[in-house]
Amino acid sequence: MSVKNTSNSYGSVAKLFHWGMFLIIVGQYWLGGNFKDEAYEGMGLAGYHFSVGILILFLMLLRFGWRAKNPVPEMPEGTGKFQTLGAHSLHILFYILLVGLPLSGIVIVQAKGGSPSLFGLFNFPKLVEKAESSAELAATMHGTFAKVTIACILLHIIVALFHHFVKKDNVLSRMKPW
Repeated sequence: MSVKNTSNSYGSVAKLFHWGMFLIIVGQYWLGGNFKDEAYEGMGLAGYHFSVGILILFLMLLRFGWRAKNPVPEMPEGTGKFQTLGAHSLHILFYILLVGLPLSGIVIVQAKGGSPSLFGLFNFPKLVEKAESSAELAATMHGTFAKVTIACILLHIIVALFHHFVKKDNVLSRMKPW
């Protein structure tokens, strides 16, 4: 398997980003749903959720750099313009959400007076001052982004399975981790 993308398949680095981010996001969704009323300081479930959010933001920056240097494989023969536009639009939405989710989470913590860190190694730079109204707005955005992300993941899985079982093209196989 090639490290870089080819015209008909993703390379090992792109696959690692794809599947690694999927696993991190699933774990992050679980963490986010289970810390509830925990304090916004320390390294309990909330602290891990905040740290993983910062990690996701950092990984997205790396992913943007990798993608800029590695063109996406071509769409299978017979893929229409509408399907191609839909695929590209969904990926752009993923990128917006996977940057917006961590940033809105950071704003929540900071607006509540906390200081999110990356596993205690360093604190994220201050974006906002303490203000409950800012925390509430950011929390609403964060919750909406999380729900939209889950919906997009489900759509992404359905479309990949449609390509594999109905269209019988290589869309799914070019991203398989093995």
